[in-house]
Amino acid sequence: MQRQAEQVGESKIAVIGAGYVGTSIVNQLVRAPAMRPALVVNRTADRAVAAYELAGFRADDVVMSEDVGELADAINAGKPAFTTSYEPIAELPIDIAVEATGALDYGARAILASLDAGQDVVSFNAEIDGLLAYTFHERARANNVVYTIADGDQPGVILRLRQDIGGMGFTPTVALNCKRHLNVHQSPDSGAAYSERDKTSAIMTTSFGDGTKMQVEMACVANATGMIPDVRGMHGIKTMVEKAAVDIPAAITASKQDSPGVVDFTHEGDFAAGVGIVARHDNHSLIETPMRFYKMGDGPDYFFFRPYHLVHLELPLTLADVILDREPLATVDAPHVAEVVAMAKKDLSPGEELDYIGGFTAYGHVDTAENAAGLLPVGLVQYAKVTGEMAQDDPISLDKVELEESVEVVKLWRAQLEMS
Repeated sequence: MQRQAEQVGESKIAVIGAGYVGTSIVNQLVRAPAMRPALVVNRTADRAVAAYELAGFRADDVVMSEDVGELADAINAGKPAFTTSYEPIAELPIDIAVEATGALDYGARAILASLDAGQDVVSFNAEIDGLLAYTFHERARANNVVYTIADGDQPGVILRLRQDIGGMGFTPTVALNCKRHLNVHQSPDSGAAYSERDKTSAIMTTSFGDGTKMQVEMACVANATGMIPDVRGMHGIKTMVEKAAVDIPAAITASKQDSPGVVDFTHEGDFAAGVGIVARHDNHSLIETPMRFYKMGDGPDYFFFRPYHLVHLELPLTLADVILDREPLATVDAPHVAEVVAMAKKDLSPGEELDYIGGFTAYGHVDTAENAAGLLPVGLVQYAKVTGEMAQDDPISLDKVELEESVEVVKLWRAQLEMS
């Protein structure tokens, strides 16, 4: 951060979304050296102003406008600015846009607008990255800018851990998210107590509880690394930290642990909100004794575990890498190797509208792109109407739904399928 301050000076950041994560990002950027939350984009004014207030600004000082000139003047003068649309960002003196809405169609359009305007983008929107990462990276390359997911969220933490152990000469065989509670049929109603406890929205809480968020996150990791799920939905390996290096490889098809490896998750156990990677060294005889001395076990499989992910608190590290070194956490250079398939959360009948991630009608399971062919991506459930009978826990087939083809994110997904 000190190098950034000395070499680049203050960077002006646009935060798209003023929900749980976006509000926290604004607060964090105020405290990060050489970074400023110059603009908040949110569809309602009260949330945007509240985000600035929580970060220490006075509500009366927030410049609220839809006019590009007024917004640019405010940003250049160091005043907090707010607008209801992402569209003005393309014409504003913004260095990086941080997308934190979790929205699918809106998020995709906002990300592409900034990339096409020659602005770097950091995304906390795993849902849209899981669906369109290849599109975003291709567009970033075409515009000579950086698109990347962020440190702090589980995919980013896994990728950063993967970098660290790779630098030590280890080859990852299994990348893991850590999950304590899982009920694929959880709904906003049945999960209301969790939502109240955590002060999160019912939709967000449900996407955590039914596992869709985790499945999406591991698809992000898969597409950035080439690692694939061993089975649809992954295994969900029940073990403990001290036994993980033995139990996890034992649960996964041996042939799939060869490069590039497998994505999966631990279920229950003592992993808290962590992430982990099982890895091997190409010269085990050389490192066997020191690894045992370092309390890492006997090998040849070693479990590297990080017991926390701190979301917005870790964002400045990503921003600094982009600003100083033009480095994303990872890139998606080829068509997706994994997709998140929509699964019926209940029996579905023709004419029924699917709702949304974290809703009542569908949950997501990651699978290989090959196995997911012909199935509805969970990222498109809110744009689909049921045309055929499906039983609870069936994968939702594309030939049993009607998609809203006029929606931009559906068009982008269709176009991505044609990319090679």
